[in-house]
Amino acid sequence: RYVRVDDRLRTLGLCVKAWAAARSINDRSRGTLSSFSLVLMLIHFLQRRDPPILPSLQDIAFSQNEKARYVNGVDCRFCTDPAKIEKEMAYLRGSRELNQEDVGTLLLEFFRYFGHEYRSGIIRIRDTRSVLPPGDESKCFLVVDNPFEVGKDVANVDVSQHNSIRKEFRRAWSYLSQGRHFIELLSNRDR
Repeated sequence: RYVRVDDRLRTLGLCVKAWAAARSINDRSRGTLSSFSLVLMLIHFLQRRDPPILPSLQDIAFSQNEKARYVNGVDCRFCTDPAKIEKEMAYLRGSRELNQEDVGTLLLEFFRYFGHEYRSGIIRIRDTRSVLPPGDESKCFLVVDNPFEVGKDVANVDVSQHNSIRKEFRRAWSYLSQGRHFIELLSNRDR
């Protein structure tokens, strides 16, 4: 549903998943990132742009007291009303114009954010303060919260993979910031 709010997410998602697979950090069974966690990381990132590109569809649904949608006993509600979504986006933007950053810039900044800026903390796409009490997140690295089952880590990254994953984010940022082509990110020549 997030792709309907901003189509840049689709292109970014395809690029990030291709990169992660090519660099062998997209296999949950090996302790690296799942595809679902990568998409949630992208949404998290896009929610934090200035101005924001995406809202939290889950937060809108809860704030509007929308009816619960249960799937296998889990409340999976999220807002689907374009008018409510646009109203939330207008609120989040304030007096700022729409975010017009191109996909290339966003991809570069995504890699910078997770390679250099992100140090710790749970990666969330919704506000969980009403569900979980605040806690110390300084030891949480690449923990990606399930927006439907709050408190459940969908990444489950093995601690032994943390440095490798951060290194891959930094490598990708370095390549793109030097003006290299995206296809070069997929290469295994430097391994």
